[in-house]
Amino acid sequence: IYALHRPRIFYGYLLIAINGEQRKTESKTDSILDQAIVVQNDDTVDGKQMMLHSNRKNNIPLQQISLYSVLMKDALENEQLYLNSQLQIIDVANKINIPVHHCSFVLNKHIGKNFRDWINGYRVSHFLLHYPLQSEKMTIEAIAQESGFKNKATFYNAFKKEKGLMPKAYFQKKALEKDMEGDLLA
Repeated sequence: IYALHRPRIFYGYLLIAINGEQRKTESKTDSILDQAIVVQNDDTVDGKQMMLHSNRKNNIPLQQISLYSVLMKDALENEQLYLNSQLQIIDVANKINIPVHHCSFVLNKHIGKNFRDWINGYRVSHFLLHYPLQSEKMTIEAIAQESGFKNKATFYNAFKKEKGLMPKAYFQKKALEKDMEGDLLA
């Protein structure tokens, strides 16, 4: 019963389990895990391990936070989870086998964004990558939907939050900058 009320006693075992499972399946993630562990080996002060604290008494070692951060970014970037318009934080947490509250803690305290803003940042980047290639065939809204946005209002709000301008104004500004750059070179 004690373990049910204090599950953090098993968190060290969780790292070993995640590390062991990753070694069996993917050698790429293997090197990422090793890098994350090596980079954060100096997070002790006077023999005591440094921890980040939250209001919910979440005590997560810096080494583990860095590991979670790397795993979360890797899952999102390599598997393009953000293209799923129904994506929720629990899906990301389940994908990399970490508790949802740890996933949320890493996003809020380490990465500095909430889940929705973090995902939408990836979606906006995906949109910017694909818009120039597909703009003659598809509308802005259609490309936004392919980038994982549920609707155009969500897309426009996320785009403005990321870039400071609405999409059309952003592309007009980029075209103007390109024209001015061309004039300077001529």
